[in-house]
Amino acid sequence: MNDLEKLRNLIQPLKNIKNDDIYRSEAYSIYVVFFLSTDIFKNNIDVKDFMEKNTEFSFFIKKYKMELKDYLFNSRTLLIGRFIRIIQKADIGDLKTIMKVIHNIAFFEAKNNNMNNKLKPNEENYYDSLLNQFKRGN
Repeated sequence: MNDLEKLRNLIQPLKNIKNDDIYRSEAYSIYVVFFLSTDIFKNNIDVKDFMEKNTEFSFFIKKYKMELKDYLFNSRTLLIGRFIRIIQKADIGDLKTIMKVIHNIAFFEAKNNNMNNKLKPNEENYYDSLLNQFKRGN
């Protein structure tokens, strides 16, 4: 199971959670999988770029006065530790906004991967190539 599948499995039950404390505790595991994912972020610098370019994460960082200095992006575990502290104090509405971003990434990537797995119009099908290879002579 890859990281995107794990994220999708963790995110799905969030819709049914009514208790804010349970929602918050589930958010911890989702953040950990999200930030440690090498499927989503190949390099640590990609995490920094994402946080700077994503408006919801930028707003979240500014609202909770997170100081994301460069040394945090050398180690994803340090970054996760910082986020866990913020999640602990964050408003549940803000957490839900960030979860929507992660949800969109997890399901958008899945949709794109399914689309990319379909054959391109000029690409020959494997079974067609076998039939052409072993076709009967006239």
